Amino acid sequence: MAYLTYSEYDTFGYADLSAGEFNQLIGKASDFIDSQTRNFYQFNELEEDIPFRRDKFKKAVALQVEYMYQSDATSSYDVNTPQTWSIGRTNVSEASRYSNTGRNEAPSILSDDALLALSGTGLLYRGLGGIN
Repeated sequence: MAYLTYSEYDTFGYADLSAGEFNQLIGKASDFIDSQTRNFYQFNELEEDIPFRRDKFKKAVALQVEYMYQSDATSSYDVNTPQTWSIGRTNVSEASRYSNTGRNEAPSILSDDALLALSGTGLLYRGLGGIN
């Protein structure tokens, strides 16, 4: 379920994508945000929710779209690039931004910015019970 239209995305002023590029990413971006919010808006009407939570959720979806566009990744497989690779006698090693020890730790397909947008909304709550 897509929670955001292209015109809504455009108003945030994030990465400049075409409508076609947006349409390719919005479905998966919505699914990734759904997984973090425990499918809250699968069971509750987004447009009828309080503006604060609704707007933060839409911003999180927009940030996820932007992250997927900028990283050119739509799956965890795409985002996991090798840290070391060789072509002939040329070897390239990249430091990990996920580990100060240099160990190869996998980055997440989820945007940290999107998760920050959701913080404080209650949508990331992991305890028992629901959000009212």
